[in-house]
Amino acid sequence: MGFRGSIRNRRARRRIDSSFELQLTSMMDVLVIILVFLLKSYSTSQNNFSSVKGIQIPYSKSELNPPDSLHLVITPEAMTFESERILDFNTTADLNTSKEEVTYAFKKGDLDERGFRIMPLFDALVKAKDKSELLRAKSQARDDKGAPLPFDGILAIQADKRISYDTLRKVMYTAGAAGYRVFRLLAMKREVM
Repeated sequence: MGFRGSIRNRRARRRIDSSFELQLTSMMDVLVIILVFLLKSYSTSQNNFSSVKGIQIPYSKSELNPPDSLHLVITPEAMTFESERILDFNTTADLNTSKEEVTYAFKKGDLDERGFRIMPLFDALVKAKDKSELLRAKSQARDDKGAPLPFDGILAIQADKRISYDTLRKVMYTAGAAGYRVFRLLAMKREVM
């Protein structure tokens, strides 16, 4: 007799009541928690650094993302600051070569009288600094004394890995003369397999 009762009980348990409804409230709670978790763990960066055609970027193992800064791109053909082409180099060499160093020849009016400062770059950097200081003066963000926040002077430099030291030194000297004190040399993140 016990055997018959257990079969009936199993059959009764298998039947689903016709008034059965799916409880969506608990499912929605789970989805909201997952959404909040994903939004909290998602990190964003205001920088949009992308590789430029014809440029070989060095590799790095650093895990840090570059902070927000102004962006200077130096290719063997030209120099671009904040997506605006500011000067062209005299290119005479084959740029597709695998030489360790590519020459960046400046045009006659690009350097100052001593040959250290790149004038189109200096003008663009000073203009960007003045604009940033004007925006900071109008901003509601203030320091402890109530003064506008100071200019941070961060410049991200994305250059070809074959750039000569002399050219990079002139770029950094020019940026320093314009009031930029922190330089970030951008590199490609090496993917670990």
